[in-house]
Amino acid sequence: MGFPHPSHPKETVVLSQYFGDAAARSYDGWVQRGGYEALRKALGMTREAIVEEVKASGLRGRGGAGFPTGLKWSFMPKEVVKPHYLVCNADESEPGTFKDREIMRWTPHALIEGCAVAAYAIGAERCYIYIRGEFTEPWTIMSAAVEQAYASGALGANALGSGKRIDMVLHRGAGAYICGEETAMMNSLEGKRGNPRIKPPFPAVSGVFGLPTTINNVETLAAVPHIINRGAAWYKSLCLGNPKSTGTKLISICGHIQRPGNYEVTMGTPLKEILYDMAGGPKPGRTFKAVIPGGSSVPIMTREEAEAALFDYEGIVERGSMLGSAGMIVMDDTTDMVYQIWRLARFYAHESCAQCTQCREGTAWTTKILERILAGKGKQEDFQLLLDLSENMTGKTICVLSDSCAAPVVSGIQKFRSEFEAYIAGAREPAMAAV
Repeated sequence: MGFPHPSHPKETVVLSQYFGDAAARSYDGWVQRGGYEALRKALGMTREAIVEEVKASGLRGRGGAGFPTGLKWSFMPKEVVKPHYLVCNADESEPGTFKDREIMRWTPHALIEGCAVAAYAIGAERCYIYIRGEFTEPWTIMSAAVEQAYASGALGANALGSGKRIDMVLHRGAGAYICGEETAMMNSLEGKRGNPRIKPPFPAVSGVFGLPTTINNVETLAAVPHIINRGAAWYKSLCLGNPKSTGTKLISICGHIQRPGNYEVTMGTPLKEILYDMAGGPKPGRTFKAVIPGGSSVPIMTREEAEAALFDYEGIVERGSMLGSAGMIVMDDTTDMVYQIWRLARFYAHESCAQCTQCREGTAWTTKILERILAGKGKQEDFQLLLDLSENMTGKTICVLSDSCAAPVVSGIQKFRSEFEAYIAGAREPAMAAV
């Protein structure tokens, strides 16, 4: 895997401070860098105080949904009359996203410490870290780090001498995108097929093994020790735009850009600054055409929309898309938008668990219609057919996988209709063999 780039002067380096520092991977190396001080401090606080501190910080889920983390923790039963569980979602499978992988590669103890603090805060004695099956290097590094944490007394029956038990179990996925959805992940943990569950009941009421459970993303949990150490007010001050979006955010930038990689910025940073200053802008002689700002499952933005946006939850929504996982896919003026939208649709059709009719049939038919257009056999009626399919796939299924397929299709037709028209009119050479 690639080596992290040097931090850009305009980055706000918090979670990524030790990316590229191999010595930070070990327990001793992490302790030398201030590691596990947050866990020690947290174990001396009440569970309620930790939850309130995280609430006050404004930390929101970094996996895609952006739900307030402290509020999510507060949904867990206050009295621990039966086991509680914490599940860390490390199944980073969203196309264009590769930030959680880097946290696990370079600072595994940051994640372990964040998980331990969160587990204690919600009254859980066991945390499961569900790691994407393809993550061979992160799995090896995380496995060694958990062993070191147990051997050093940070985990186990007497975590850091506090008398409190915190156990951690790594669970390896098998390559299913759908298992990144929290209820499908719980089914997978239980040894079942990774199908999403109907909610309610919500995980805080009936989660893993039917018991109270909280699921958080890797980046979310890695931010928690910094909040405990530096305070909610410090974290909340990291905001350049809307006060509802606080802290720093890791961005994975890929595609037609000069300096792809992970960047960490303060919420509210202008997206134009990220694209042109930090990531170097387009290749020489090219201009940007489109940006997908939050992983492949959010609406596509035009260059003009992206350049006008502030990079935070509300700023991206104002420009017609969503922040999502902040996996940013950049496309320049050489991009065939119809072909790229077909690639995304095909991905979702392949990854559908097929539980819901709208998703199973809708993603497959969307892919077939786009293939027909790319083969030069499209019809004007296909526009309305694609939009009707997308409407039937949006908000009508157990999870949002079908919504994720519809988002680039609808936004693509709205913003790049002329490219579809060119294929249908025969003005463009077919990009695919006749189907």
